[in-house]
Amino acid sequence: MLNPVALYRKRPARPDDPPPEALIGKGVRFVNRIYMLRAIGLGIGFFCVAAGFVQHPVDWPLWALLVFHGFIWPHAARHWALRSEIPYRAERRNLIIDAGFGGFWMAAMNGNLVPSAVIISMLSMDNIAAGGVRLFMRGVWASIACFLLGWLLLDYRFMPQSDIATIVACLPMLALYPLALGKSTYDMSKKLAERSREFEVVSQMDGLTRLFNRRYWESLLIEEFERCRRNAGRSGHDACLLLLDLDHFKNINDTHGHLVGDEVLRNFSQLLRSRLREDDLIGRYGGEEFVVILRNTSAADALLLSQRLIDEARERKSGDDSLWGCTVSAGLVPFTPDMDAHYVWLQRADHAMYCAKEKGRDCLVAWDAGLHRAQAKAAADARAA
Repeated sequence: MLNPVALYRKRPARPDDPPPEALIGKGVRFVNRIYMLRAIGLGIGFFCVAAGFVQHPVDWPLWALLVFHGFIWPHAARHWALRSEIPYRAERRNLIIDAGFGGFWMAAMNGNLVPSAVIISMLSMDNIAAGGVRLFMRGVWASIACFLLGWLLLDYRFMPQSDIATIVACLPMLALYPLALGKSTYDMSKKLAERSREFEVVSQMDGLTRLFNRRYWESLLIEEFERCRRNAGRSGHDACLLLLDLDHFKNINDTHGHLVGDEVLRNFSQLLRSRLREDDLIGRYGGEEFVVILRNTSAADALLLSQRLIDEARERKSGDDSLWGCTVSAGLVPFTPDMDAHYVWLQRADHAMYCAKEKGRDCLVAWDAGLHRAQAKAAADARAA
């Protein structure tokens, strides 16, 4: 037995074709959405074609085919598509069949202008909404082919005039079907907007800790730096940058494995979330390093808060929220107007954190501009000597 997926792979790829692996079993929601539109459109469209048949009488087989197409085909098409291995492709095939039916009804109505124009327009709207220009053009060719088939089979006579009864019968289609299509398009656009927001949130988060990832957090740091520069000197607009590093974390990975290391990172991120405010911007800077922008916080308050975090991390040696013996070294830097750019703020926090490491770890070092200048001068003098 031939595999439909294998057949799909053999035919030439088209620009609008998604990968076969992505389509297997997919498209159920697409089928159901088109099913509702098809049931409404063909149910109303039945009366358009029926009015044309009344104006120019036809034999009963055409009436039977019209009843099938208007009221049975929507359910049969849905069932057929859902039973297919690739419902998405099967439903696109059904849309081409719809377009073919439209061309056949044009011939059966002898080119009755108003119902023919209404039916072809609505079917074309379906195709271009579901598959773009390519599906629309395939529908056009199907309509032309079936129109020519109907012309040959039904002794076609061109009688485009529409009487008032036929025009009135087409009005519900003109009024109701665009509303149904518009409602379906609106619902789909809402779902896409929601999905886009979800993807945006995911792109901002670190997958392990659920904190802001480095790229997004740095964009927040730039915004906060600019805000601090605009409000420099104003009371209540202070901010501090806190850089934290888990001491001996590599030993945890080497001794207990990366699963335990991941648990330590999650537990520490939970500690940060539980002890900091919603306004504070917490990120995972990389590896075992974490960064926090303490917004609207004075240097004195930030110092107390940071020290409490270090003390609590030290105490978490056991339990479900254990850090497995890891302690924290941290560097704290208040915003000062002399900083030329946001990365200067970050460099100072990094320098303060490494000073905490050199002091023996498990401690906090707050940036001191005077001390930094003295250390830089001493280092320069040592190099000169």
